[in-house]
Amino acid sequence: MKTLPLECYYIIFNNLHHDHKSLFSCALVNRQWCRIIIPILWSEPEHYFKDQRLISILLLTLNTEEKALLIPFKIIFPNNPKPLFEYTSYITSVSSHLSEGVKNWLGYKNERELKYAVESSFVAMFLRTSKNLKHLNLNEVICNQIVFENLYKNTTVTSMNLHIGGFKSKVMDILVKFFNKNFTLAALNLTSNQHNYEGVKILLKTLNKNTVLNSLDLYNNMIGTEGGKELAKFLCKNTTLTSLSLVSNNLRSEGGKVLADALCNNTTLTSLNLGWNNLGSEGGKALADSLYKNTTLTSLNLYWNNLGPEGGKAFADALCKNTTLTSLNLLSNNLGSEGGKALANALCKNSTLTFLDLGWNKIGSEGGKALAGALCMNTTLSSLDISDNDIGSKEGKALAVALCMNTSLTTLNLSFNNLESEGGKALAEALLKNTTLAYLNIRSIGVKLLNLKLYSQNIEIVQ
Repeated sequence: MKTLPLECYYIIFNNLHHDHKSLFSCALVNRQWCRIIIPILWSEPEHYFKDQRLISILLLTLNTEEKALLIPFKIIFPNNPKPLFEYTSYITSVSSHLSEGVKNWLGYKNERELKYAVESSFVAMFLRTSKNLKHLNLNEVICNQIVFENLYKNTTVTSMNLHIGGFKSKVMDILVKFFNKNFTLAALNLTSNQHNYEGVKILLKTLNKNTVLNSLDLYNNMIGTEGGKELAKFLCKNTTLTSLSLVSNNLRSEGGKVLADALCNNTTLTSLNLGWNNLGSEGGKALADSLYKNTTLTSLNLYWNNLGPEGGKAFADALCKNTTLTSLNLLSNNLGSEGGKALANALCKNSTLTFLDLGWNKIGSEGGKALAGALCMNTTLSSLDISDNDIGSKEGKALAVALCMNTSLTTLNLSFNNLESEGGKALAEALLKNTTLAYLNIRSIGVKLLNLKLYSQNIEIVQ
C-alpha cells in the first residue's frame, strides 16, 4: 500500500490548524501523525491559555530558576512525569489570554502578587524554551531580571505589545537597552503607557538605530504637540517604518502640521492613523496638502478630529490629484453638507480610493444626493460608510438609482439614516439589479423591510 510523503501530511494538517478538535482526533491515529500535529496544535494556544489543564502542563516545564520565583508563595507543583513533547518550544504567540488562564488556575487564591509571579515565571520559560516565538505580550508588573535576561538572548520575537507605566519606569530603561541590541523586532505596540514628550524623544532616539522596525503603535500616550514634533523629525530620517498609529495623543493642529510636513519628505510610510487628536480644520488642511507631494501613503485614518467643512473641502481637492491613497477614514468630523458635496465631486474624478468612511458627519440631504450621483460615475470605490448622516427618503431613492448603475461597490453602510419606507423599498428593488454588492447595513433606517432576502440571496444584510 502506497503512503503519502510527509510533506503532504504537513500541508493537509496545516490547513486544519484552526480546527483543533479535528487535529486532536487525528493526533491519536498513529505516532507519525502525532509528531506532525502536536507542533501545529501548540503553535497558537491563544484562548486555550485559559484552560487550567494547560497551565498545569506549563508548570511541568519550569526550570529551577523559574520555579524559585514561586517558592515564596508555597505553590505545589504537579508531580506528573515530564511531557513526551517539549510543548512550549512550538508556541509562536503569547497573548493576554495567559493572564486570564493563570487567574482561572489560581481560583480563590487569586492574590495579585502570586498571579504576577506565576505569569512572570511562564514568560521567562517561553522566552527560554520556544524556538518559534514571534509575538509577545509583556506587562511591567511581570518583568523581572530573569525575564529580561531571557529577552536579551531571544532572537525570534518580531512583534511585541508593551504595557508599562511610562518612560520614567526602570523597566523602560532596560527595554531601551534591549531595543538597542535587538535586530528582529518588526512591530512595537506601546499602548496606554502615558508617556510624554521627553519619553518619546528617548524612544525615537533608540529606534533611529533600528533597521527592521516597520510598525509602531503609540495609542493613547498623550504625547502632545511636542511629541508630534519629535515624531515628525523621526519620519524625515526613518526609512523602514511603514505603519504608524498615534490615536488619542492630543497632537492638536500644530502636531498635525508638523506631521504633514514630514509626510512631504517621507517615502516609506504607507499607513497612518491619527484618529482622535483634535487636529481641527488647520491640522486637517495641512495633512490634505501633504497628499499632493506624498506618493507612498495608501491608508489615512482621521476619525474624530473636528476637521469641519473646510477640512473636508481640502481633502476633496487633494483626492482629485492624489493617485496613491486607497483608504480614507473621516468618521465624525463635522464635515457638513459642504464637505460632503466636495468629497462627492472628488469621487467623480478620483480613480484610486477603494475605502471611504464618512459616517456621522451631518452631510444631510444635499451631501447625500451628491454622493449618490458620484456612485453613478465612480468605478473604483468598493466600500462606503455614510451612516448617521441625516439622509432621508429622497436621498435613499437616489442611492437606489446609483446601485442600479454602480459596478464596483461591495460594502455599503446606510444605518441610522431616516430613509423611511419609500427609500427602503427603492433600495430593495435596486438589489434585484445590482450584481456586486456583498454587504448592506440598513439598521435603524426608519422602516423594517420584510423578506428582504428574497431580493438577493448573495448579500449579507443587516437591519
